Amino acid sequence: MAISSEEDEITALAGEPLEPIRPRRRVASASAVESDSPVVRAGERLVHRIEVLVQEIARLRADNDDLRRQVRDAVAMLERASAAVVETRPRRRAPGVEGTAPAPSRRRRLRTRAAKGRATPPEVTAEVVRAVIAKLGQGTAAEIASEITRAGVKVSGRAVRFLAERAGAETFRGDDGQRRYRLHSG
Repeated sequence: MAISSEEDEITALAGEPLEPIRPRRRVASASAVESDSPVVRAGERLVHRIEVLVQEIARLRADNDDLRRQVRDAVAMLERASAAVVETRPRRRAPGVEGTAPAPSRRRRLRTRAAKGRATPPEVTAEVVRAVIAKLGQGTAAEIASEITRAGVKVSGRAVRFLAERAGAETFRGDDGQRRYRLHSG
């Protein structure tokens, strides 16, 4: 009896040769015509293919269980290795000890949040900025800030811009294109 191309395909998938299909006699009184009928032979081939597929599924499940076991073992090994590395890593090396590697050139600094609230020192008020503008006659925010800093309180030009507006200073563009502040004449 010849094996069909479908059975060859199933054999290739299963990796094992198929056993030849033997017709089974259900009843002793069945005629020889019924056993040789194409429907009976097709049914027997179908039953045989299903049996091969069931065997293949059982083999794949066993392989899957084996692979799962291997993955669990590998994960456990990696966790043990990770724990061992963390425990044996020195915290910090003493400077100048011979035989140690130099510290990495770039270290990450932890970012801290800037303190909220007033960045300008409380001593610098709108009246102080007004007095410095009156002393200078006119000036940029940087010039006013450097004058206040020379007096002993460090302040930025940005803070001066804010305070100059609060002090009522007039803003104009100078000949050099920079923003300058002066007091209202009046």
